[in-house]
Amino acid sequence: MAREKKTSTSAPEMKKERKVLEFNTVEQEEETPKKRRPFGLIIFLLVVILIAVGAGVYMNRTTYYNDYEVLSSAESSNTTQMDYLAYNGSLIKYSKEGISYLDKEGSSVWMESYNMKQPKAVVSGEYIAVADLNGNNVYIFNASGKVSMEETPYKICTVDVARQGVFAVILENETEDFIEIYDKNGGTIAEMRTTIADSGYPLDIALSEDGQKLMTSYITIQGIKAQNTIAAYNFGDVGQNETDRLVGGFNNLDSTIVPKLEFLNNDTVCAFGDDRFIVYSMKEKPSEKAVIKDFRGEIQSIFYNSRYIGVVEENAGTAEEGQETADASRYRLRVFDTNGNQKFAKELNFSYKNIYATENEIIIVGDSESRIYDFTGKLKFSYEFAKNVNNIVPTGVNNKYIIVYDNSTEIVKLRYTKEEGQETK
Repeated sequence: MAREKKTSTSAPEMKKERKVLEFNTVEQEEETPKKRRPFGLIIFLLVVILIAVGAGVYMNRTTYYNDYEVLSSAESSNTTQMDYLAYNGSLIKYSKEGISYLDKEGSSVWMESYNMKQPKAVVSGEYIAVADLNGNNVYIFNASGKVSMEETPYKICTVDVARQGVFAVILENETEDFIEIYDKNGGTIAEMRTTIADSGYPLDIALSEDGQKLMTSYITIQGIKAQNTIAAYNFGDVGQNETDRLVGGFNNLDSTIVPKLEFLNNDTVCAFGDDRFIVYSMKEKPSEKAVIKDFRGEIQSIFYNSRYIGVVEENAGTAEEGQETADASRYRLRVFDTNGNQKFAKELNFSYKNIYATENEIIIVGDSESRIYDFTGKLKFSYEFAKNVNNIVPTGVNNKYIIVYDNSTEIVKLRYTKEEGQETK
């Protein structure tokens, strides 16, 4: 960094300056500091600018990381039988035998045992719902541990949870299906009965963050043709005067099948179809906001947060404008905003097994190679691990992550390591 040169004043010059001041008037004495002050201010501003530029150059250089430092590690067992979710700035891990919550240092905060054949966990805010698909039990947890357990009368098909612990389930009977909504303690809020003849078979549900709005994807069979419809319910004041709380619906999906619905935020929901994504605005009642389609290959994965929707599709052999040719890449990653505008696209030339989004990042985990992108499309981290990685979870602390291996976990901090032969920037 350049240093400011200090200019000294000789003794004769100082004496001369004092002699002039002795014979000047009061007005002249006051004028001299006024003339000096702008020069000092300019020097100060230049120093601030130099510091800001230097900091900017440094931050720009370190926004890409190719290495990491291990802060702590712990041995663990049966991690290959575990599933993982980012939760509360740390990690939830669960299996058929139970669930546990790890803090930002990787230590267990609480754990709960259960016995499930097919556990499915969903998170919203501080609440976690774990349901036994094709079973009858739903557990609700928060950061302090178990809140409640509800035993349902019929088999559970899927589950969703809201930020205050309200949860919804699809239940399947031999002749009919039910969509039921409970509070965090298991008290019944609403119950809807559906039949294939009347409404169709419910494929999925999505519950809003406040727990007052519900979207459902139904499929009906008309002859040899399958027809998908979307229904919207409101359990607040707006829906109290509507029949069955139904405030809107859509049957304009053509041949599209929608196996997944998700509230991206409290007023925006996305229907993830097999050939298109439909974004609905639902502050109180639903309206179509955007349609994302024209996928160039089979959809492999989806990811999302409150502002963006992402998809990984098989590479059809065509390249995005301004990018490298796609022939060598297996997949294409594309990110859209909730208005349907594509923000960026990236080619992925490695096999991955998990991809998900936080509010700030896209985390892609392969058996060995993994990457992290931000939502401008900039590559933040890329690394090829020497052993199998099951998951990478942000801790909420800048550049600090939990890496889950087959038999251990590590708390790491990302860093940049200069490669051999690389010139210093």
